[in-house]
Amino acid sequence: MGDLVRASGLINIPELIGQHGGDAEELMAWAGVPAGVVGDYNRFITYSSLTALVGRASEVLGITDLGLRVARVQSLEMMGPIAVLARNADTVEAGLLGVIKYLHTYSPAIRADMFTTGRTSTFTFTITLARLSYRAHLHELALGVILGMFEMLAGRRFRPERVTFQHRRMSDTDVYLDYFGAPTSFGEEFNSLTFPTSVLRQRIEGGDDQAHALAQRFLGGQHRHLDIDEHVHELVEKLIPLGRADLSTVAGALMTHPRTLQRRLRELGTSFEQLVDDSRRETAIDLLPRVDLSVAEIAQQLGYSEQSTFTRSCKRWFGCTPKAQRAALRALAPRAEPL
Repeated sequence: MGDLVRASGLINIPELIGQHGGDAEELMAWAGVPAGVVGDYNRFITYSSLTALVGRASEVLGITDLGLRVARVQSLEMMGPIAVLARNADTVEAGLLGVIKYLHTYSPAIRADMFTTGRTSTFTFTITLARLSYRAHLHELALGVILGMFEMLAGRRFRPERVTFQHRRMSDTDVYLDYFGAPTSFGEEFNSLTFPTSVLRQRIEGGDDQAHALAQRFLGGQHRHLDIDEHVHELVEKLIPLGRADLSTVAGALMTHPRTLQRRLRELGTSFEQLVDDSRRETAIDLLPRVDLSVAEIAQQLGYSEQSTFTRSCKRWFGCTPKAQRAALRALAPRAEPL
């Protein structure tokens, strides 16, 4: 699946790192998190960079339960329309099923499920990426946020009956008991919260039917109106600055096989490589006139590892070097009229 997550998943993490004496900017740079994207629902980062940031910060700060501490300062609200859908559902069950159904729109790297066995039900969380450092830290962060989700839907007094993690215990037992208010076990099959099935039938207070319908329409119809080439173009624009605008990542985000994606693009008379090239050209036109960016910085934002490669692309696109095209674009820019 795609190694992506919306940058809203970073909300409050830099501040928390700073409060504990860490250098958030340095840790973000180490993890490969671009500056200026924190909290932006419309931007993507790699899920592995989010995991690396939390895991490395935990090591540097010597705080084994950093994932749970991050969860305390985050909430389902970072998932945007998914939160709107959940909190405006009729029942807790409907809210949870909405989260499960649309979680991939927040991150295709994670999955949630729920099953019932009579008196109790279990909500599970899975990271679908095969190789991932610091996985355990995101397991704990996620279940902390999930607890907050249950409290939002079922009331602040909600407590699970049991909590399980796939990884080995990283902090004192009391840390987990204090956080979840329930027995917690490790080395289990699932990362999960188990709770009374009766909770699912609870009505959610203060729901807004119109807000629920709007959120469902948005999530259900996201990009459905776009042709596949327009959808790919939109994703590529967001992934280019991350250096992740490759066929495998985009296909994973669209939940399709790379060969299938290439075939569908060929049927539309284009290719993945052409769409990436078009996006880079359009972005270059936007960035070259800016006085605050050097040519080297623009090359980096376009996903080029070498400035010389950017220069060759500019000559192919515009028939001149980046500096010459920059001068031409600035000359065309409207000048402010004197007062």
